[in-house]
Amino acid sequence: MNRVAVREFVAPGLSVPPGEVLIPTELGDPVYGALPCPAAPLVAGTLQRKGKRAEHGPAGQCSDPSGDEGGPVLFAATCQLRDGTMAAVAAAASRADRVAVAEARSAVDEWAGVFGTRRLLAGPSPWCSGAVQALGRARQAVAGGPVVHIYGQLAAGPDTTSELAGKGAVFVGSLDEVPDGATVVFPAHGVPADVLARAAARGLDIMDATCPLVRGVHAEARKFAERGDDLVLIGQAGHTAVPGITGQAPARTTVVATPASTAGLRVADPRQVSYLLQPGIPLEDSAPVVAALRSRFPALRGPHPDGFCYAASDRAASVRAIAAASDVMFVLGAADSPDSRQISTFARDCGAHTHIIAAAGDIVPAMLSGASTIGLAESTSASRALAGQVTEALSGLGPLSVATRRVSTDVTAAPGPAAAGAEGTPAAS
Repeated sequence: MNRVAVREFVAPGLSVPPGEVLIPTELGDPVYGALPCPAAPLVAGTLQRKGKRAEHGPAGQCSDPSGDEGGPVLFAATCQLRDGTMAAVAAAASRADRVAVAEARSAVDEWAGVFGTRRLLAGPSPWCSGAVQALGRARQAVAGGPVVHIYGQLAAGPDTTSELAGKGAVFVGSLDEVPDGATVVFPAHGVPADVLARAAARGLDIMDATCPLVRGVHAEARKFAERGDDLVLIGQAGHTAVPGITGQAPARTTVVATPASTAGLRVADPRQVSYLLQPGIPLEDSAPVVAALRSRFPALRGPHPDGFCYAASDRAASVRAIAAASDVMFVLGAADSPDSRQISTFARDCGAHTHIIAAAGDIVPAMLSGASTIGLAESTSASRALAGQVTEALSGLGPLSVATRRVSTDVTAAPGPAAAGAEGTPAAS
């Protein structure tokens, strides 16, 4: 796209103090009339990184600077949107503050330089169906009236947790913090067997929102332990689902994450060893560990495939598919979040230039230079509103089409004897 001209106006209806830059959320363009400014957060971020105080607000009708109408200096560049309407990128500063005027013009010029037609490929929600169902039950419980205690970490973003706390939910790390007769919610990742037993013995009003797949792993852990097996849980020691699984048979369960970590395993009988897969990790990551275990314990037994959780595998595959088709990849969430770092790794492995974005203002023009396809993936640390905010801001830089890319595994029952020869097999789409 050809370089877009940045036009200079005066904004007689505005008052911008020295040391500040106003970023219009809409403005009255002398040529195009009232224009929205969806990319305002991007311009504000550029100025804030330079140490300027950036405020947002509407700018009324702007005028040619040759007149003597007073008011701050306003710089604007316009672009056509996907629906054929126009939008603007703009910034205004007091004419008495020459530094602010120069930085306002520079910011608008930078963003005008990356106007263009783009496609946004967005990934699915970072939350699996089990987490969504558990959150729904927690919200239902909180809306019921009395104080609700949520045990451990709820599988939800930080803003959702704050929302529930604001409505009276109390997050606890021990049953000792739950009064007798109170309601306690157990989250999607489940709890150890002794916690569930103690809650029942105390007569607490239990709302068990454990994911059905996690509950199935709990049941298999107990079954394997009852037949005398040593259990190996393939997973991440710090994951929230691990204590609930190991807590079904704590004396018999060891957690391993890599093939190398299987070398130090000590078992009572190498002919009685079983393994379990932690829900929440990609299934393909477990295959090398299973192979290492089987080389040491040829009689190794494992879980029934019907209980496998494909959510993490599908999410990883979705991120990789998006990254492979994108010129730049934005991972939404906190930079120090393990989930942000993990999905960034998935994207970088596919060759995508990847950036972790905690707010729309974190995006800089250089990230979009030469990029016609932008990938977007949400981490579990991202606020619910962030994806919409980023999409809205990018839409103010030229025609933007948005598509969702999702890899989904559908598990179907194998045909029985009566259906021999019938079509239909487990499918991944």
